[in-house]
Amino acid sequence: MTGNGSAHRKSTSFFCQLSSNLSAYIFVGPSLLLIGTFSCIAIAYSLWISLHNYDVLAKRCPFVGLENYRELLHDEVFLLSLLNTSYYALMAVPSILLGALILALLADRAGRGSPVIKVIYFIPSITPGVVVSLLWVWLLRDDGAVNQILATIGISGPNWLQNPHSAMPAIVVVSAWQSVGYYMIVFMAGLSDIPKMYYEAALIDGAGPLRRFLYITIPLLRNTLVFVMVMLIIGSYQVFTQVYIMTNGGPQNATEVVQAQIFRNAFQFVGRMGYAAAMAWVLFAIIAFFVVLQMRLVRSTKLYD
Repeated sequence: MTGNGSAHRKSTSFFCQLSSNLSAYIFVGPSLLLIGTFSCIAIAYSLWISLHNYDVLAKRCPFVGLENYRELLHDEVFLLSLLNTSYYALMAVPSILLGALILALLADRAGRGSPVIKVIYFIPSITPGVVVSLLWVWLLRDDGAVNQILATIGISGPNWLQNPHSAMPAIVVVSAWQSVGYYMIVFMAGLSDIPKMYYEAALIDGAGPLRRFLYITIPLLRNTLVFVMVMLIIGSYQVFTQVYIMTNGGPQNATEVVQAQIFRNAFQFVGRMGYAAAMAWVLFAIIAFFVVLQMRLVRSTKLYD
């Protein structure tokens, strides 16, 4: 009897808890259904596709195992695109991170001018990427505004987007210009969460601005820094719009990136959907590796002592 009574109480408790959370399940249910249908199932299906010679137009879909992944090791264009993407990330991540942090520190000390700074730098981040790219194509062309400004101080600027040495740095500048405002807001949110009493105590102890920054701001901003770095790494390895609009991978494949290769193989080259899916999974593995490494090395769950 005791066992039956205990089981009955557990069953009753379970149904009571279920009924009390029913409204939450009702609200969350549609979102979970959409995520499961269009994300989880699609991700699993892409893995299945990567193991097949999937032809969108033909009815056949032969299983090839890891052949698509083996082919990637000998695909010079894909390997070059992977190198270009890593080069882009190596330049873009620290540039945007440092730029956003500096702007956040300046805006945090701007007082009444802080809202103006936020608006000015945040506007590019909400502007569509295609619009931003087309704007900078006009600014960076041979007779564009950038070269005209340089000419006034005696510098002859190159045709930025048609030069293999300057095309990728130019794309990095455009990405930084568009993204720095968003991450500035993120850093400002992190700065506002740091208790002011730490800075007051440091001032009493005679700590200067540099020491306060190194020993108070940076340690207590660590989790925000990790979030920004992780998001920047993910975004950098998924760069596509700026490259596709501004250079289309040129000149001489100097700006060809992995996402563009995935797009071309999936939608421009007939019968290469499985190969494109294999590229996508390789890119996913690279991003996951850097994200996990980043979080293990830097992340801190302890905020304040």
